[in-house]
Amino acid sequence: MKKWSWLAACLLYATTAAADLDELVFITEEYPPYNFKRNGELQGISVDILSAIFAVTNTGLTRDDIHVLPWARGYETALSQPNTVLFSTTRTQAREHLFKWVGPIARDRVTLIARRDRHITIDSIMDLNTSDYQIAVIREDIGAQRLSEANVDPERVLPAISNTSALRMLNHGRVDLWAYSEDVAFWIMEENGLKVSNFESIYTLSESYLYFALHPSTDDRLVDAMQAALNSLREQGTIDDIMRR
Repeated sequence: MKKWSWLAACLLYATTAAADLDELVFITEEYPPYNFKRNGELQGISVDILSAIFAVTNTGLTRDDIHVLPWARGYETALSQPNTVLFSTTRTQAREHLFKWVGPIARDRVTLIARRDRHITIDSIMDLNTSDYQIAVIREDIGAQRLSEANVDPERVLPAISNTSALRMLNHGRVDLWAYSEDVAFWIMEENGLKVSNFESIYTLSESYLYFALHPSTDDRLVDAMQAALNSLREQGTIDDIMRR
C-alpha cells in the first residue's frame, strides 16, 4: 500500500509539472561511476536515476538533453542561472542555502589520497595544517571546500582543471595528496590503466550524500515533482536495481 501511495503522489505531480520539467536545464560532469561518458553516451548511476525520473514524470527529456561541463563552470552556472539542475552534488551545510535539493542519490566519502610508496600519514586536520604537503583539488569541488573549511593554507592547495589532471599530478609527484571522492578517484585510476593498489586513502575529510542541486529560484512544484518521483522509484526498488548494475 505504501508503494502505491508514493506512486499516486508521483503521478499527481507529474500531471501538473511535466511540461515545466521540460524547461529545466540539467548539468553534470565527468564523475564516474555516477555520471560519465563512454563511447559518446552519457552513463552512470545518477544519469540512470534521472532518466527514470524523466520517464515517471512523463517529460520529453532524455539523457541526450543533459549538458556535460567542467565542474567549476557547471557549479557557477547552477548558482547564477534560473531553472538549472546540477548533479551529482554533495549536500553540505555551506551549500545548503545556495540550492534547493532533490535526493539523496548515494553516499560519498571524500578523502585525502596519496601514493602508497610515499608512506604519508595524516591522523588529524592539525597534522595536515602543520605539514607542507601540496594538495590537488578541483575548483569548487567538495574536496576544495573541505580544505578551505579546515583553514588549510591556500598556497598548498593546487586546483586542477579536471579529475584526470589531478590524478596525473598525484601520480607524477607534482603534488603529495589529492582531496577527492574515494570511489570516483579509484574508478578513474582503473579507467586510466593505473593500479589502485599503488594508492591509498590516508584521511577522511567528509562522508555525506550526493543530490540533485536546483537553482534556489526553482518553482517548489518542480522540486516536489522530482522528489516524489525519486521517492516512488526508491519504494519500487528501482534505485536499488540501478545501484546493482
